[in-house]
Amino acid sequence: MASLVLFLTQSTQIVINKMKTSLLKSLQNDIAYCIDYLELNDTQIGEMLRACEQLGGISVEYFCEEFIFQCDTEDELDRLHDDNYLKIDWKL
Repeated sequence: MASLVLFLTQSTQIVINKMKTSLLKSLQNDIAYCIDYLELNDTQIGEMLRACEQLGGISVEYFCEEFIFQCDTEDELDRLHDDNYLKIDWKL
């Protein structure tokens, strides 16, 4: 029984270490993307990381590639964005 407990403890520690390493690598990638591609300052990076965390821990790159776009004219914005396309009831 003691050897089983020791095995489970060691296995759990290995999994936790792998998760920490994975989370750290994801955070490094997100910060690098914010600096290298988005050219954000420290405050903006913090806001972006918090927003992505609140959305379920998605990556900054995924968030930016899927949900953010830049338009130079009002016509271009109207062509790319339709307020009536997907109505979400945020009170749920």
